[in-house]
Amino acid sequence: MIFLIFILGLIIGSFLNVIIYRLPDGKSVVYPASHCPDCGHKLSPLELIPVLSYLFLRGKCRSCGTDISIRYPLIELLTGIIFIINYIYLSDLISLSAGLIFSSLLIVLTMIDFDHQILPDKLTLGGLIVGLLLSFFRSDITVIYSLAGIMAAGGLLFLIAYLSKGGMGGGDIKMMAMVGSFTGPIIAVSAVFLGAVIALIAHLPGLLSGKTGMKTKLPFGPFLALASFLVWIWSDNIFNIYLNLFF
Repeated sequence: MIFLIFILGLIIGSFLNVIIYRLPDGKSVVYPASHCPDCGHKLSPLELIPVLSYLFLRGKCRSCGTDISIRYPLIELLTGIIFIINYIYLSDLISLSAGLIFSSLLIVLTMIDFDHQILPDKLTLGGLIVGLLLSFFRSDITVIYSLAGIMAAGGLLFLIAYLSKGGMGGGDIKMMAMVGSFTGPIIAVSAVFLGAVIALIAHLPGLLSGKTGMKTKLPFGPFLALASFLVWIWSDNIFNIYLNLFF
């Protein structure tokens, strides 16, 4: 079963690549068919096999020889691995489905924010609606708890944005409201603080070297996404580490 989940992750990861590439430009994610962005060569089914096609083609377009970014197979592999992690830790079918959708959204939002410094409403608000609807059927979270997650995480980031006078983007607020719809308030709010810690650690070398400053505009979404996934899967372990450190 783990192997099948991994294969599913590879396939979904291939589709996530399409969303990451097309959505920010307002392009359809279903039409036209996958093709080389340089020469327009329409990819055959054999050229669309996740990871393996990249290896067989040696990272180049079969038609024009243009290099294919290694990011495509890496995202496919990452999605497969994350799907396995969800399968291991989420036994309930509905919760697992929620986890796979949630994780996929986080991957796409991370990459789009890295590339364009935006978090599209179609993903954040659309994901929020999906998370809320799934709460009607999940055994590990209630609708009220999902709504509380939306209000708590979204409200916290809105407060930070207000107090910092624009230091927090609207996309981050909507993204964490989406996270709250899937996880509830405790995990979502914890992810905000963990994301801030991860972001600080990641930016510390740049701050110390003077390459970046406190006012340098950097995408916060990827750090929030990483923290959200970590707390979503390993909340008990993370909370235990925190308690052992400070109490």
